[in-house]
Amino acid sequence: MSDPVLESQEARDQGLAPPELDSTALGGYWMNVGLPKLLRDIAAFVILPLIVVVISIDVVGRYFFSHPFQWSQEVATLALLVLFVAAIPFTTASNGHVRTETLYEKYSPRTRALADAAGSICGAVFMGVVAYWQLRELPGMYSRGEGAEFIDIPYWPISLFLALCMLFGLLQLSLRTVQRLRDAFRPGARP
Repeated sequence: MSDPVLESQEARDQGLAPPELDSTALGGYWMNVGLPKLLRDIAAFVILPLIVVVISIDVVGRYFFSHPFQWSQEVATLALLVLFVAAIPFTTASNGHVRTETLYEKYSPRTRALADAAGSICGAVFMGVVAYWQLRELPGMYSRGEGAEFIDIPYWPISLFLALCMLFGLLQLSLRTVQRLRDAFRPGARP
């Protein structure tokens, strides 16, 4: 079931084509396709519908019965955080992070590779810092029993999920840095 219109070069140039995942990139299938797709599917088919249902329940309660649910904002906020974090590995694997295309498209292949490597290093550092702090705070969060105020949702599983996704992203970006540096300095690469 392929769509020649969506798979055309024009659709790719305009960002309309489905993202391409490279199972042959450094890290192999599970690093670049399997786990990112699984996390994306959980985000799209579990977390996003949960957010829709919770917000819908809150709207019905608020406007039809004049009884808003205090827990709904907490659930929606935590689910939105999980949705965002679960989407990061897929976005990384599909090379979908934001960059300034007007400058990037004018770069030579070597400069593009170096810019990608620099961006990957910055992203990896950021993800490493987030993962470190989440893992650092996790034991205390668990021992104190920290959780949502209006509904009994503990914060530690969300913090652990966030840390694991950040560590996975750090690994993805580290491998991407190595690959892009190889591309930049391989013999025959254009300056």
